This record gives sequence, C-alpha cells and structure tokens, in this order.
Amino acid sequence: MSVEELYQKYPPQETKVHRVDGAPIGPGAPVNSVVPAWLGTWCENVVDPRICISDFGEAWLNTDIPTRDDLHTPVLYLPPETTFAPGALGFPADIWTLACSIHEIMGERRLFEGFCADRDHVISENISTLGPLPQDWWDMWKARGEFFTEDGSWRTDMTRAQSSRSYPLSERIQLFGRKNDPEFSAEEAESLERMLRTMFEYKPEKRATAKDVIKSDWMQRWGIPALRTYSIPVPCESS
Repeated sequence: MSVEELYQKYPPQETKVHRVDGAPIGPGAPVNSVVPAWLGTWCENVVDPRICISDFGEAWLNTDIPTRDDLHTPVLYLPPETTFAPGALGFPADIWTLACSIHEIMGERRLFEGFCADRDHVISENISTLGPLPQDWWDMWKARGEFFTEDGSWRTDMTRAQSSRSYPLSERIQLFGRKNDPEFSAEEAESLERMLRTMFEYKPEKRATAKDVIKSDWMQRWGIPALRTYSIPVPCESS
C-alpha cells in the first residue's frame, strides 16, 4: 500500500488542543493533535507482519560528514557523547540508538528508563547498565554527586528517582518479556548481550560499526535467519 493509499483508507483525524485551565496554548504546543489510527484489527491478530523502523528524528546520507553539535533523538536513546563530546557526533551515534531499539524490540521494554528523564538521569542509567564511564568523562560529569559518592558507589540518600544499585545489561536481558519463551535460549541471550555490548561502547571510536553488527554471532545465527524467513534483504551482508 502506498502512502497516498494509506491516507485515503485511513484519513488522519485531527482534534484541537486545549489547556485544562482554559488559558491560551503557548508557542511550544501544537494547535492540533492527531488521533492514533485504528487499522481494523489488534496487532496480535496480524498474520506475518513486516515491521519497518523509521524516523529516529534525524538522519543524514552516508556520504555526508555530520557537523551537528547536538541531536534531536529522544533523550533515553541518546549516546553519551552528546553530553561529553558533542563535537564527536557521527555515525556511531546511530549504532547506539539502534542498540537501544534492538533491546526494546526484543525485550518489550526500554533499556534505559526514566520518567521525564533528563540527560543526567540517562547517564546514571548508562552506568547502571554498562558500568563506569571512562575516567575523563566521569571527571567532566558535574551532576555525578547527585547519584554517586566520591568513591563511585551509589548514593543511598539521593533525591533522584533512581535505584541505589546497578542493574547490569545481563540482568536486564533476563527481565525480557520473552524470558519464558522457549525459542529464546540462554545461548541466544548471551550472544545478544555480546553484540549489544560492542554497540554500547562508551567512546564512539571504539563502538561497533554497521558491518561489525552484521557480522556478529547473534546477527549471523538469529537476526539474519529471521529476516530471511520474511524474504527481507540484508544490507551489507556481502560486503
């Protein structure tokens, strides 16, 4: 179905935005909102669905050299270099965001979580999941005292909405919604964790490339075979 056919069959339903107190809406709010489309059936009833991931909020061609100092990616998916090395933004940022998305698709929940989270909360989530920051970034992080003591231990008296203990990646993978799925074996979980760790390297120059991800054990044994089941071409597979 083309985009035009989709809009014709499911025309967007707009509704005016109003403030609860009746005051005029500010310039930061949209005039209209769009009601989510109802496609006629629940997702659980869709047979052989083909999922297309699109729009991380910002993109560039692989022939371009990114020059931005910031990204518009949702804060929970932002790589740490946006906080500590904004001049180093490039394609490794996509790999970090992709890893967040893979975990969310596989695990049915976000990897880094937080209610109305800011960047400092997300950095604390990164540390909880992946371990300590590189020393130069740790020394640079002005808000670290809100979460940690001087020796790097979690504060037990923090006022932030954050647990006072770490939840490493291996533990979070075990909390997957698929943990009781017989098709998701311990071997696959370990392989997935190894791949994600290469994608979650703190320093962008050490992070896996797209080709590294394609060649990883998890992609070769589980990811790519799943794509072939639906006859989906695999980019870079032959490179």
